[in-house]
Amino acid sequence: MTKQKNRMKKAAAVFLSIAFYIGVFLLLAFLAFQWQLFWLFFGMPVVIAVYFVLAGNLFFHRLGLSRWLLWAAMNGIGGLCSWILFTACVPALLFNGFILILLVPSAVGFAIVWGVVGIGFLCVGLFQRRSNADGTR
Repeated sequence: MTKQKNRMKKAAAVFLSIAFYIGVFLLLAFLAFQWQLFWLFFGMPVVIAVYFVLAGNLFFHRLGLSRWLLWAAMNGIGGLCSWILFTACVPALLFNGFILILLVPSAVGFAIVWGVVGIGFLCVGLFQRRSNADGTR
């Protein structure tokens, strides 16, 4: 019963993260229509990355949820659902090519932010391994 309860908590954590991703994306995408494209291109990746770092650590330590699973679910399922919902709300974007103006810089912003987050996780892991190795001598 406890294993099933833990699985349910993990599923709820992943679902909450995906819903957060979709909500933030749609909010910032509709703000982008008011020519505040900066929030979609750079604000969105930063908000999602900060959430991922904080929630990912919490879910990892409390539930044992893999950070890779959380990252893949947020960016795979959440990202796909976000763009589908956004184009469903504003179908004119598909016909005038404006979707490319939103999609390409947004993808570049995400690549930069996730690269920084990934390098940060690698550096922290390396620092922890070195400090553990130095402490056992």
